[in-house]
Parts: sequence; structure tokens; C-alpha cells
Amino acid sequence: MTVYAENVPMLMTVQLTCQAGNTAAQARIRNPGYPAHNFYYGFQPQPRRTETNFFGMVIAQYIQRVILMWMQILFTFVGNKDPYANEAEAEYGPVLSHLSAVSYDRVYLFCTGTAYAERAKTVEHLAREEIDHRKFYFVNIDLASPIDYEEIYTKLLALVENIVNKLPSPDTDIAILLDPGTRQMQTSWFLLVRSGLLKAKLLQGIPPRFAAGRYKVREVDLRNSVLPEIVPLLPAGKNDPRPKQESRGTSPASPYEDGGRWVAAVKTKLIGRSEPFLKALATAQRIAAYDDISILLLGETGTGKGLFAKHIHELSGRRDKSFIELNCSALSPTLVESELFGHVKGAFTGAHADRLGMFRSADGGAVFLDEIGDLPLEIQPKLLKVLEEKTLTPLGGDKAYIVDVRIIAATNQPIETFISAGRFRRDLYERLKHVDLTLPPLRERGEDIKELAEVFLASWNDRYGDKKEFTGGCWKALSAYGWPGNVRELQNTITSLCARSQGGTLGEELLPWNTRQTKSEETAAGKEADSRIPEDGLDLKAVLYQTEKSYYEEALKVSDNNREQAAKLLGLNPPAFRKALKERFGM
Repeated sequence: MTVYAENVPMLMTVQLTCQAGNTAAQARIRNPGYPAHNFYYGFQPQPRRTETNFFGMVIAQYIQRVILMWMQILFTFVGNKDPYANEAEAEYGPVLSHLSAVSYDRVYLFCTGTAYAERAKTVEHLAREEIDHRKFYFVNIDLASPIDYEEIYTKLLALVENIVNKLPSPDTDIAILLDPGTRQMQTSWFLLVRSGLLKAKLLQGIPPRFAAGRYKVREVDLRNSVLPEIVPLLPAGKNDPRPKQESRGTSPASPYEDGGRWVAAVKTKLIGRSEPFLKALATAQRIAAYDDISILLLGETGTGKGLFAKHIHELSGRRDKSFIELNCSALSPTLVESELFGHVKGAFTGAHADRLGMFRSADGGAVFLDEIGDLPLEIQPKLLKVLEEKTLTPLGGDKAYIVDVRIIAATNQPIETFISAGRFRRDLYERLKHVDLTLPPLRERGEDIKELAEVFLASWNDRYGDKKEFTGGCWKALSAYGWPGNVRELQNTITSLCARSQGGTLGEELLPWNTRQTKSEETAAGKEADSRIPEDGLDLKAVLYQTEKSYYEEALKVSDNNREQAAKLLGLNPPAFRKALKERFGM
């Protein structure tokens, strides 16, 4: 007979024998790419079952056990050379090259952000069309830095432990492709396997140009290796984090149940207990369940619209699918269209291969469009068509695709004013705001300032092993300030405080000059920056960085977030201004 394991055909010969009321099944399994194996399974008959149905049931149970035992799984990051190493020549990158040579039942693609999530979705699309690998899972790992060894290692360990503990069999074969990702990511894979925290084999791909014209796979053999062994050190009071095979299937229920195709690395961190914040949070939780309606998040810059969007997605029925985000103000009209709707090969200069785009990559999930007011007018009809008809046509193409995506949009701009000025379509605005949710500014969340500051300080201390703490005067100054940049400004201020402090005490004198003003003093003109140097010194680069960042934020505020006008206020050309916002300040 022929059976299917995760859509992989397996040839099985089954022999049934009966003796003294007992029945046994013996099978020989031959799976393409794997050696043949013999298995034996005995059982007792159950009453009130016909012989034919009974034999069929037992055979099915037996086959299922054997199939799960021999499941082949791949873990790999998605890197800059995926899906193509050379897009112009359609040369496969590391992941597709490997999948062309080796067969797996499941492939887990680890992604570090929106851009890599789209690359992962394209890898799946090409693999299904050209290689016929059908079972893919997308794993989002939220990293502050792709070169931070400790952050990558700890988050990767948590994710892998969660996945492994939910696998159907403790005998599942796991392989790790080392090629994609940064060196720090590759090192983290090695540490997990060498330390015994993850039972897996490490694989390296050899490109055809280095292997006589044919892609080859090399295993990093650690069994008889001269490389030193690694013993994981456990923090005081913590249990052994190694995956426990016997606990599989016993983990508590969570929004990320078994079978999810998108695994969240870190849940959203919404912090606060003030009445305005809790009211907004309760509204977000209510509307999350209605996952076919679009949502418009309103609020000043830095109020946490992106975090609220992720929170809504994780509470919705779409939580096991992709969440992809785009800042509409960061790209030109052509690039925005390509990012959202994809393009076909040759659609414009540099379009060397087809691209799915964010909507097709997030099919079944959600797309978060930040700064929706800056979406170019010529792109707005295509977005309206996605909302109304759930169809799109890639840039340069003529074939329409059906997509099922929830859209969450956000803005800190007066959209009604844009509509009156002809910069935004009213019909699109009405479709986007099935429900709108206004997030409160930090100045209306006075009791949340201390809790947020403590969380940001604890994060710094944990990351750098410090024991810094606030003085009473510093608490008073933080509470008195109006925080025009909201939570983002508070977080940046705490980071600046910690970086500038040479000791363990964070005093008021270390605060950037603008945060030492009270809410009433902020309106007073002509106040000069304090140039006093603390007794224990300061980090001048951090001070200059924070001062420059404050000017950028003030320019955006004065210009109503018009980036071209803000650039002129600072004497900069717009491209340089936008590049600094994105790359230096993360705004």
C-alpha cells in the first residue's frame, strides 16, 4: 500500500499474523531518500468490532506512529541571500538550494522582522511551485540587534524549546542549516547543539561553484570532534532550560497553540494601569475578535500604536498567521506599491525576479500600515480594492490574486484635513476606520510614568549587568515633564540617562536639558541647554546623540510631521533627513 506522511509518499508492506487471539502487524517502510526499516507492533483485539474494520484501525494507528517517528524537520534562519543569491540570474540562495537537495517533512523558517518575513513567504512560494516542499512554519524572532550574541541565544533557546516540546515524537530528526543569518546567529545554533540543549545535526551547504558544479551538503560532525564541549550555566534559582521530552503536549494553553504557522518570539509589552490606558486596552481587546474589520489607530507620535497593532493581532483569530508592517512615509510611490502589492520580473529597473509583496506574504494574517496619511495618492485606489474586493494585481502584472488580510492602519496626522486638501481619499478613509481607537498621550497617564521608567531601567540593568537606580529628584523631574514624544521619548531618555551615568545613581543633573523643564516651563522660550558636567563625568557622544534627536523630533512636531518641511527647518536635504530618522534614530 502507499500512505502519505505530511504529503510525502511512503511505500509500506504490511503483514498481519494471528495466534492465540493476539494479532501482530509487521511492516517494512521505504521512503524515498531514507533507508528501509522494519518494525513490529503487537496488539489485543477489541470487542464488538468487525474483523475488517479492526484490522484497518490497527494498521492506521501503526502507520501513524511509524510516520511520526521518522519525521524530518529543518530549522533555518532566512538571510539576505534568500530566496535568491543572484536575483538577476535567479540563482537559488542557501535555503532553496538546500531544499532542492534534501527532503524534509516540515521546514521552520526563522525571521527577524518584516523584510525577512516576506523573504520567507517567497521561499515557501517558490519551494511549492518548483521543489514541492509543502509544510512550512514561520517563526518570528524579535531582536533589538542581529549581532547581539546573548539576545539571539536566549530568544532562540526559548523558541526552539517551545517548538520541540510540541513535536509529535521525541525521536523526530532535526537538522539545522547554518548558512543563512549573521555570524552571531550561526554561533547561537552551534552553542545550542554543542551544549546539548537541542538534539539536532548541524549542516552546511557548499555552493556549486565550490563543489564541481553541484550543490552539496556537509554535516558538522560533533561526535568525535576535537572542539571543546560546552556546559550551559544556569542562573541562580532557574531550572534547567533543556527541552524535556516527557513534558511534550503538557504546556498550558496560550494564544500560540499547536499548529500555528507563525510563532511569536516575544509577546507585545503594553504596560500601564492608568484609567485612560486601561480603557484603550479594553477597547483593543474587544475589537480584536472581529478579525475581518479594519482598524484605524489614532494618537500622537510615540504613544505605542505599533505595539497596540501587534496586541490586537495576537488576540485575534489570525494570530497564527503573519503580521507584517510598513511605514508608508519611508518609501517612494513605486517602492511602496512594490512593497505592498509585489511586482513581476521586469516591472522596473532592478526588478530581476517576481516579488510577492506584503499582502500576499501576509495572506490570512494582518498588515499594519503606519503613517497611513503619507500613503501616495496614486497608490490609494489599489489599497481600496484590497479592502473592498480582496484582490490585488502586482506592479507590472496583469493577473489578479485573491488575498485575505486584515488591515490595521495608524496615523498621528489630521486625515480629515488631508481629505479637504485632496491628499487622501474619503472612501478609503471610511473603509479603513471600521473602528477607530485613539491612544492616550503619556501626559494623561501620569501614574504610568514611574512603572514604564522602572521597566526600561530594569531592561538596561539586565542587558548590561548594571544596578543603576533613580534618585528622588530624578523621579520628581520625570513626573513633572510633559513628554511630548510620549513613551518613545521616555524610553530614549532612560537609555540616555543610563549611558551617561558613570556610577549606579541616576540623578536629575544627568537628564537631557529638555526633560528638566516642567510642563509649564516647556512653553517658556529661550531656555538654554545646561552645559554642566557631572562630577563622575558623562558620555559626550550620548549627550550629543540625544540633543540631535530632540531637534529632529521638534522639527517633526512643528511641521505637523511633514518630513520635507522638517528637513528644511534643520537645514538638511529631505533624503538625508529621512535616512537619519530611519537608520540613526529608528523613527
